[in-house]
Amino acid sequence: MLFKNKRRIIISFSCVLILLLYFTRSLSILIPISVTILALLLFSYIDRSFKFNFPESFYVYVFAIFILGTVVGRYPPFGLYYRDIFFDKVLHFISPFMMSAIMFFILDRLEITLKWKLVMTIGLVFSVLGLFEIGEYLSDQVFGTFNQGVYLKDLISQVRLKVITDPINDTMRDLIFGLVGSFSYGVYKVYWSIMNRN
Repeated sequence: MLFKNKRRIIISFSCVLILLLYFTRSLSILIPISVTILALLLFSYIDRSFKFNFPESFYVYVFAIFILGTVVGRYPPFGLYYRDIFFDKVLHFISPFMMSAIMFFILDRLEITLKWKLVMTIGLVFSVLGLFEIGEYLSDQVFGTFNQGVYLKDLISQVRLKVITDPINDTMRDLIFGLVGSFSYGVYKVYWSIMNRN
């Protein structure tokens, strides 16, 4: 029954994405929407194959991470990366928090103390963030994209209007916000553990 509910969540999110594609009439979001659906299917496959029994809320986390980072962040009619200079930083705080919840859930099966589970969670999530930033750098170098740095853009012509933050400072701030987001999950988990002990 649990996997039926998860399947319904994936189908519901897929329908929302298809409706979004229909109403925006923007083919530029077709690939990010497809990637988001594939990520949800892959997450479900991992959940079933390794018998993790992830809570349904984790499917919402995966959806939010992908949809906010791609469709809502980069593409018209939303393009929040180019309209609000703080959207990127908020995303780099919230996404690691959600990733930490998933990572901790996986590591919670290990027979080690809470301290080491949190150290491993923060370390693994920070590693994922580092790999993501390396991917942005390679994309900029190989394909000439502008993933690193904060720019104000005209969403119609995609012309950069103004550089707000240069690429190296943007990368370092992204990593700092990601580390703070992951560390915040650790603080939350310690607090939750103390409250449940009493």
